[in-house]
Order: sequence, then C-alpha cells, then structure tokens
Amino acid sequence: MTERAASSPHGTGSLADALARVPRELKQEPRWVCWRREERNGKATKLPVDAHTGRMAKSTDPATRATFEEAVAAVGRWRCDGVGFVFGPDRAFTGLDLDHVISDGALDPAYRWVVEEAGTYTEVSPSGDGLHLIFRGAKPDWAQRSRKGQPGGRVVEMYDHDRYFTVTGSVFEGRGALAENPGVVERTYRTWIEPEARSAQPRLDDAAREASTGDMGDDELVERMLASRSGGDIRALLAGDCSAQGGDHSAADMALCSHLAFWCAGDAARMDRIFRHSGLMRDKWDSRRGGTTYGAQTIERAISGATEFYRPRAARRDGSSRSRNIKNVCSIPTRRERQGVPDGDGDPEQATEGAPSVEGWHVDERGRLWAADAAGELRYTVTATAPWIACDLVDVDTGDVRVAVAGGARERALDRDVLLNQSRIIGALTPLGANVSSTNAKDIVRYLTDCERRCAGSRPRARSVVHLGWAEGPLSAFMPYDAGGEVRFDPSPDEAVKARPFMEPAGTLPDWVAGMAPARAASPAFRCVMAASFASPLVALLGVQTFIVYLWGRSRSGKTPTLKAAGSVWGDPTEGSDSYFRTFADTPKSIVRAAALFHDIPVIIDELQSKGAPGGQASKRQIVEDLLYSLSLGHERGALNSDRSMMRAGSWRSLTIATGEIPIVGESTQQGAANRTLELNAEPFADVRQAQAMHHLVAREHGTAGRAFVEALRRNPAEFYARQFAQVRDAVSSIACGHPQADNVALLAFADALEEFYVFSPGSGWQGCLDGALAMAAWALGNATGSEGGDTDLKAIQFLAEWLVGNRIHFDDYCENDRLERWGAVEDKSCAPGFLWYVFSSVLERALAGGNFDRQKTLRRMAEEGLLVCDSGHRYTKQKRFRNAGRVYCVCIDNEALEAFLERAATGAGAAVIASQGGAPC
Repeated sequence: MTERAASSPHGTGSLADALARVPRELKQEPRWVCWRREERNGKATKLPVDAHTGRMAKSTDPATRATFEEAVAAVGRWRCDGVGFVFGPDRAFTGLDLDHVISDGALDPAYRWVVEEAGTYTEVSPSGDGLHLIFRGAKPDWAQRSRKGQPGGRVVEMYDHDRYFTVTGSVFEGRGALAENPGVVERTYRTWIEPEARSAQPRLDDAAREASTGDMGDDELVERMLASRSGGDIRALLAGDCSAQGGDHSAADMALCSHLAFWCAGDAARMDRIFRHSGLMRDKWDSRRGGTTYGAQTIERAISGATEFYRPRAARRDGSSRSRNIKNVCSIPTRRERQGVPDGDGDPEQATEGAPSVEGWHVDERGRLWAADAAGELRYTVTATAPWIACDLVDVDTGDVRVAVAGGARERALDRDVLLNQSRIIGALTPLGANVSSTNAKDIVRYLTDCERRCAGSRPRARSVVHLGWAEGPLSAFMPYDAGGEVRFDPSPDEAVKARPFMEPAGTLPDWVAGMAPARAASPAFRCVMAASFASPLVALLGVQTFIVYLWGRSRSGKTPTLKAAGSVWGDPTEGSDSYFRTFADTPKSIVRAAALFHDIPVIIDELQSKGAPGGQASKRQIVEDLLYSLSLGHERGALNSDRSMMRAGSWRSLTIATGEIPIVGESTQQGAANRTLELNAEPFADVRQAQAMHHLVAREHGTAGRAFVEALRRNPAEFYARQFAQVRDAVSSIACGHPQADNVALLAFADALEEFYVFSPGSGWQGCLDGALAMAAWALGNATGSEGGDTDLKAIQFLAEWLVGNRIHFDDYCENDRLERWGAVEDKSCAPGFLWYVFSSVLERALAGGNFDRQKTLRRMAEEGLLVCDSGHRYTKQKRFRNAGRVYCVCIDNEALEAFLERAATGAGAAVIASQGGAPC
C-alpha cells in the first residue's frame, strides 16, 4: 500500500480509521468509487476510479460502482487517494460542496448558518479548506443549476445525480449524522446558486390562478373529496388517523396535502385552511424552517409533486384541460367506452417518449409512474423512473424471445419470467438506475404485466445475440463491431462488463502493423501465436475442431507480451479483473463462461505455473488438463438449475491461446487432450527490452486488426475458403509424416496466409503468402509435441521396428533347433530388393500389449501408410506356409517400406509446395 493511500488526507490517522466515521446509511449504499489526484492541462483534478478494474469510473454508469468495503480495499491496490460517493439517478441523496470557506481552521461566518441549520453529515474536503454536506432527498424539482462562483474565489456546488463527492470521514464539528432538510437545501440553492429563483419561482398561492375550483366552498369541496374513490383514505387523514402511514405523523401530513393539492387545484391558502381544521393539525405545522414554516414546506412539496389538478366538469368542457399526447397509449378501450359512454378527459394520458400509460396506470411527462383507479383518478406514485418494455428480442441462436426493458438511464434484456418475479426484478432494474425496491416492486410487476398483456402485439421485434463473434453464422455480422446493424448485441450486465475491451478500438491499423511486423518476421513462435489469433473466426467458417495453442518456455522469454499481442488483434488485452486478459489463477468456471461470451474470439490465458508445477502438484495439473480439454470441446458441461431444470450451457467456436513455464502434454496425458493441444516450446523474444516495448504497444494499439480482418473475409464466399484450406491441409499433411497436430497446424498456416494477404501486406501475391505460411507450418511441426514421439501410433510403429530387429533370431528357419520359440519368418521379396517380416498375430499382439500399445490402431495406421502386405479380402494378414505347421495367417510387414516411413518421420518436412488453385482472395 502506498503512503498516500494509507493515511487520511488531513493527518488524522489511517484512511480506514477516518472512513469509519462515515454514516452507516451511506456505507450500505453500493455506489462507491475510488479517486486519484492527477494533473490535466496544468490543473489538478480528482479522477474517479473503478474499484474493480482500476480504470476510470463514470458517475453515470452503475457498472463502475462498488460497495464501500470494496472501494476502501481497492485504494491501495490501484494507488488511489481515497474513496468517493456517487449520487445516482434515483436522487436519493443531495451533496452540497462549499469550496474555500475555511481559512486558518475557521469557517467563514457567511456560511455558518447552513452548517448550523442543516443538521446533517458534514466533513472537511480533501483540500482542507472546504466542506461537504450530504442530505437525504433531492434538490427542488425546479432547481436546474448546480454550480456558481461566489465572492472571494469561493464556489458553491449542489448535486443530486450523475456526480460523485470525495469522502474523507473528517467530520466537521461533530456533525456525523445524516439527515433530510429540504428547507435548508432550497434556501441554499436560492441564496448562492440561483438567486434569481427567488422571484422566478411562483408563490404557493399563484397556482390557484392557473386552475380554480370556482365558487365551490370548502365544505362542498370536502364532501366531493369524501365521495371520491379515495374518500376512505382522506376521511381517515382528516380525522387524524395515521395508522396507514405506520404512525408516522409527518408522512400522514404529506399524504393529506397530496390529496389537497389535487382537489384544491394547487391553491396553497385553501390547502392550509382545510388542513388546519383536520385532526392532523399540531404545533409543528407553524414551526420555523429557515425563512419559512414546516406547513408551508409540506404544502409546497405537495404542489410541486402534483401532475394534474381537479377541475369541475364545466371547467373541463371549456377546453382548459391540458393537451393530450397519446403517442404511446395502447389502443385499449376503457370501461366507459365499452359501455358506450364517451370517455371525455378522465383517462390517463401519455406524456413521455417511453413508458406507456395503460388502463390502471399513468405515466406523467416527467416519467413518473402513478397507480390510477378505473375513473382515471391518480391514487399514488409508484416510482419516479417508470420502466417499460421497449421491444421483443428474438435470440438468433436459440429462437427464445426475451424483452428489452428500459428504466432509469439504461436498457437491458430480460427473460419474460423476470417480469413476474418481484425479487428478481429489483436486481434486474436497479443497476439501470431505476427506482425499484421491495416497497414498489409489486406494483411495478403489475404494471409491466399489464403492459405485456395489452401492448405485446404492437411492440417492435429485433433479432439479438448474447455473445461476441459471428451473429448469424460465418461471414455475417460480427459482434460487437457490427452491433448497430440488423442484429442487436444484448449480453447480461455481467457479460456486458466483460465485453467492454472489444467495444472501441485504440490507435490505427498502420501503427499496429508497424509494431507487430518486426516481431512476427523475427520469431516463428510469435508468428504461430499471432496466426492462432486470426484463425479463431475461421473455425466456424471452415467447420474444423477447436483446439488449444500452448506456448511454454523459461521465464522472461516474452511469452506474456506475445499473448497480449495476439489478444490485441480483437480488443484491449491489458490486465484487469474484467479484462480480456485471463490467467490460470481465475476459476475454471469463469474462464469457461468467458469462452462462451467470446464465442468466435480467441480466449487468452497466461501463467500456467500458478496452477501446476513439477513436484507434488499433480492434482492441480489435472485441473488444468480438464479445463483445457473442456475448452477444446467448445461447450460447457451440462448442469441443473435449483429447480432441477437443465441450465442453458454456453458454447463457443474459438481457439484458446495459453502460455506458461511448464509443459501440459506428458506421458500421463490422455490421448484426446493431447490431440487437442498444439504445444510449442520456444522463446518468442530474445531481447527483454523488445518484450517490454510490446507491452506498451498493445496498451495503446488494439482492436483495429480484427475489424479489418473480418471485413476482408466477407469479400469472398465460404466455398472459396473451404477450397483453399483443403489445399493448405494437403500440403501440410505431406510434410507432417502422420503428426497428430497436422490439421491444427494447417489451420494456423491458412490463417497466417490470410492475415499476411489482408492485414500485414495488402496487395501482395497470394502464392507468396502461402509459401510463407507453409514455412511457418514446417517450423511448428518440428517444434510441437509429437515431433519427438507425441503421436501414439508413430511410437507404436517405432517400438515394433525395434522389437523386430532385436528379436530377429526368433524369425530364422533354424531357431527351433536352438530350442527357441518361433515367432514368424523372414522372406526375401521375389521381384524386388528387400524382404518381408511374417509375424504370428498372437505374438504381435503380445508384443504390442507389452509396450502399452493398441494392436488394432497400430495395424490400421500401418495399413494406411502402406507398410503391410495383405491377401485379398483380409485387412491386415497374409497367409504363409511353414514347415511342419501348414498354412498360417500372419501379419506381413514390408521392411523397406517400414524403414522409409521411419526415415521420413525422423527427418520431418520435405519440399512441399502449395499450388494455389481457384485464384487469390479478393
């Protein structure tokens, strides 16, 4: 931990001790960030930092926020100076920042009143000459400004959303308790931020001039109130009964004033008059609150929160009601219309571009959701941020239909069953900035269900995918590069964070190529890993199997920067908890889930030594083998949900590129896992300085090559690539001598030719690109596990050749005279030089079993390589007459063919050439 992160900004002990004085209510809110001092354009500033990733946080993005404990713990890890509190779109808290008001430890007398009357949490800012005050509740609805300079260089700022405050825990004069004080907030705003608001804001009784209830007396108006559908609630409040508010007298005052605001048409004097005759009237009503009273504040808040006022029917018929905007109203007849009665102006009206008003619910022009009765009268506010179903999303892969639900400041895709579950909808919509809690979740579920039932048929539909890569098959849209097209990219919130490294490129393609080309030309290992990265989207295009490319070698040989270079083709490969760059220290489940998200983009994993090492860690090594085998399968293993239904398993069609300091494939490795792992032992960088330069290069240049490569691939049909790949595969097979990784190396060679033609040397000759790719393939075959005997069948044939030579005496005609067991015979060819081995089948099977080899597989491979001479109708045997034994079926092995095969396997590649047919790519 750094010194600056370990101590409080004001020298009052450790940062943790200082932050312990922060109110518990603030600590419980998951809206914390770290912050760091930096100088920009010659001016010191405090930058918010995401506690999870160490990157820049955004006060408007809930995904970059953390819990209080996470933020405090991350201060030292990311070398930050402290923590900060974010004011979200729910406007649940308001922050007041008084800059430069403390001099020589004394508070300026002009600002003393706000500290004294606020009665809320107050602390000294990091500079030591300012104060931060945090209130419960929002600014006045009409307050639009947030900042204004004051005499003497002082500045006053007030925010209730989309900003963050640094929090020091340095409590000022013992004021450590959080409180709500709308009167002080309003007075502060009118005093320092917008003084002209004193005259611009209408008086409470001005509303009466805009809408009047005519000559109706108070008694008659109260009778109408009691006769309405809310009459029971109003009657209880007028009688002083606050049981419906849990005994909270202040809440009951507000509830009655909200009713009065509607029925009195905003006439503040009339509201005050009726309230004073109610059972709720008490001395507190006239108690002072700054320059006003508690009663006046309550009435003003009720009027400002009202969206419409009561008007007698005569007033409605004269056209004085507010204009109607029915753009998003569902065409559902109301109860009165179904009865054949004109509906007039009594129905809820839609006044927002998003959430619709449906029968029983009303969304006002500020986006607030109200519950309404059958007559259209508003009963109560449900939420200040009405969510709505924007469109249906049809999953391209599965055909499942989800819905895109918007709420607060963002939008996300949800399964339909989430709309019917109160607890799940809280977790789904709260990260979007929506005001959803256990208090209103039931109403929100009912509202969304009504919208679903009444408006589902009229909603637009969009095709959607939840993964990166090809959206609708090879050469279609590629996510996230083409996310703004016909197919939407709608991952879950957690996966959206993991997709951020791919969203925006950095730098330019020419600069990226200029930095990569020298390393690619100098190191075959670097070139192979780079080819693996470009090969990943070709897996689906060519229909080949996924596999692992694993580069291992000694420490400080440049493996990690090579891995990052491969990742920089597609996105930002720099480290971080939610970055593209993965290590074997991550859980296997998280790596597999990342593979399902990346889909056609390669998975990159570093640091194998953290999971397996020589000497006593066999179990950990087995975990790594199981993980890599799972990644090579291309899909997750099946699992059950808590309700015993099958969990949706992710799948992918990408390669996995990994590095480490120890080999994966060993004598104990299963053959299936070995065949799916192309293991290369090499050192990509000889100069440590060049490796360090690559680290810096990929941090500023990434994501451009993948975009150019995908766009270029679309120039040709899929059939063209299939024909070209077949030619490359044949050429590689001709020099592979049965190497088990021949097909995998062929894919890398084809990708290398394409990347050379499209990215590194546009306009170069296609044949030259193929020749360079074949040279790389020859190096890979010679340095991959298998060239030293990794091919099980090859090892079996080598074992058999050595066994035959070592036991030649058992095949001589006179071995029985020496009391030796006869195992077969040796016979010269009749029309060609050389000889044949005749081996009894039972003896051959016993010999191969002794070497732990499978007889059937070995003979099949020998037949494929032309090493066996067989009778017609027999797969592996030929009849031979023996003295005193008659005719016996033996395995007949051509000795010259066997020696030629083993020589090819020992010397490796020949002078193969890929003769391109069908023309060059477009």
